[in-house]
Amino acid sequence: MKVNYIAMALAMLAVATTTLPIYAAENKPQQNKKEAPSSADRAARQADARAKRMVQQALGIIEGGEEERAIGVLEAIPKMFPESAVKFLAYLELGRLHMKKSRNDEAISQLKNAEGTTDAQIKAEALLLQAKVHLSAARDSEASMILRRITTDYPDSLFANDAWYEIGQIHFKGKRWFRAQEAFARVGTAVPRAASATSGNADVFAEAGQRLYAVVNDRDLAVATKLGKKVQIKVSSKSGDSEVLTLRTYGQNNDSAIASVPTVAVASQINDGNLTVQGGESVDVVYIDEANAAGGRDLKHVATMKLVSSAVLAVMDGAYRQNVKGVFAGNLSFLRLKDLDLDVSPEKDKVVVSIKSYRQRPKPTGEAAVTAQADEDPWEEIAEGKVTLVENAARSGVFDGRITPVLTAIAEEGQIESAAEGKLVFSYTDNRHIEGEYPREVSAEVTVLTGGSSDPQSIVSSASDPVMQSRKLLLEAKLLNQWGQIFKDVGLDNQASSKANEGLQRIAEVFGLSKRFALPRDIVEHAYAAKWDLLMVKGELRKAISVCRDLLKAYPDTVLADIALLKIAKARAESRDLTEVKEAAGIYRSVLGMPNSRNKAEAQFQLAVVLEKIAKAEAAMKQNIKKNEGPDYTAAISAYRACAENYPQSSYAGESFKRIVTFQIGKKDYARANETLERVFQDYPDAPWLDEMLLRWGIVKYRTGDIEGAKAKFSRILEEYPSGPASAQAQNFLQKLNR
Repeated sequence: MKVNYIAMALAMLAVATTTLPIYAAENKPQQNKKEAPSSADRAARQADARAKRMVQQALGIIEGGEEERAIGVLEAIPKMFPESAVKFLAYLELGRLHMKKSRNDEAISQLKNAEGTTDAQIKAEALLLQAKVHLSAARDSEASMILRRITTDYPDSLFANDAWYEIGQIHFKGKRWFRAQEAFARVGTAVPRAASATSGNADVFAEAGQRLYAVVNDRDLAVATKLGKKVQIKVSSKSGDSEVLTLRTYGQNNDSAIASVPTVAVASQINDGNLTVQGGESVDVVYIDEANAAGGRDLKHVATMKLVSSAVLAVMDGAYRQNVKGVFAGNLSFLRLKDLDLDVSPEKDKVVVSIKSYRQRPKPTGEAAVTAQADEDPWEEIAEGKVTLVENAARSGVFDGRITPVLTAIAEEGQIESAAEGKLVFSYTDNRHIEGEYPREVSAEVTVLTGGSSDPQSIVSSASDPVMQSRKLLLEAKLLNQWGQIFKDVGLDNQASSKANEGLQRIAEVFGLSKRFALPRDIVEHAYAAKWDLLMVKGELRKAISVCRDLLKAYPDTVLADIALLKIAKARAESRDLTEVKEAAGIYRSVLGMPNSRNKAEAQFQLAVVLEKIAKAEAAMKQNIKKNEGPDYTAAISAYRACAENYPQSSYAGESFKRIVTFQIGKKDYARANETLERVFQDYPDAPWLDEMLLRWGIVKYRTGDIEGAKAKFSRILEEYPSGPASAQAQNFLQKLNR
């Protein structure tokens, strides 16, 4: 039994799904600063601070269930603060939101943007989320390639543990037990350098409310499995709840096992499937080793980890259903803080939050305007105070409070002086969070408006506002596109075309607004994207291609056009008309020629597939074909090789090699086939089709006279891939060779 192993597996995987707070180390106070910062440094810091506030605001909006509003806030950050590293957090959260909405293409695009950061943790999480997008779309091969990149490039990252687990799950689902065992055995072995530097004695934090995993390695598990005996572990929180979990063995030898349990903040019963935890406490995992190699009996092994809660602060509407971005002067404003660390007693606990009120500085005129500092803060503080928040239910970890902004200099208890069109900034110091135990400021900001009713409400922009109006039209167009696609899928083409036409009318109104008003770029870009989607519903592919080109002319650095071109090319490639198939090849080449495209690997691979289809079609059309003379796959092989060599880290590289080997065997070029196969097994150890490649390798060995080598390849299929599609053929070949 490996004691540390179970501790690492539990502790590391518990933090895999945390979001922004994991990167909050940037907020650590800097000490021993010798030189005063320059004006450029101050400006950069101010930009970072504002960008961080916007990210926090977006997270608060998400917490309130308004994902579309949050997307708008996050999309604005890279445009407003292009030099700030915080924009990569925005990309990451955008990818996460698009994943939630099943917008896989947009999610992948944003997550690839997040890879531009120098922060290894953000890169690793961006890759992990990309892999999960592929897994949700049943693209296991693509996912496994990305997961391997995490384990190779970021082996010390917390997300490497999740990557090994997902790799194991992919193999487990494919019944590749040997490979699953190899991957699961690595779960929990990725330890951050800060922790490993102290031989595992450094504190390891995990977010309360996440699922916890435990992995056990013990050869006794194999015996217990054969006897049909359940082996269990006990997971206990210091606050009193506990769960007994049954370990699930995996691997051919059944000497490894895994178990997991979701953690919740609300009270639950012992052994009800949920572990009740509170931030600030620890969790113990107990495993009883019935016998060890030294002859010991019933040895108790305990692993411990600390749980924390990363605070979220937001201003809510009166019903506490959604976040708001403004409050009315003279009316109550409602504040909510979620932090399980503050739930310290069975009673309703309290917490104090700071509040500051600001008004806009008058814009300087005349000589003052010339000498004004460019980086001067446009806001000036006019009042400050405190707000007491009370836990809304015992043991909930959610605290509510209220205060009234007033437009007078004299503020009574429960009020704060404010200014029309000013702002209120609520702040709270979070001392325990996923990054550790040091102060981190969490804030929420709202605008103070005048003229509101006396009823608690959220602030919604006027319908006459062109930005809001265009967003509404764009959303309606996207909904109509979804309806049109549904009708098209069931063969109701007339209804599909009708819905598409309605959507195109909405888009025309958006473009009309863009000519009269300066709409945000993201609205215009997505209007183009919605337009070509609607045209594709109608089957008007040439017009859709033209819309893509218009977008490229308007915004050469856009990341949306290549995604649309790939969709259009795919539709062309599926046609039975050879002319349209050749058009698809041209579209894929145009994507390869786009300097900012992030989808070149896919375009290169699909180009090769199209060239292969063209070669088959042209060969079938030829008259008087010589006997045994097949299609000329030279162009296709060249395209596959370009994909494998130019994009070796992509998920399409391995599949390209697979096709190349098939062509080489067909041409009896066994020397090159053997060389290619060796490279495939070295570079793509998790590909789900490796059993098929082993079968081809066995055939290559046999045809080159290496009988023992062929037997070894076929035997390996039966050992490592007993349930794979190649196992039956491998068994037959092996029986023939043995005879």
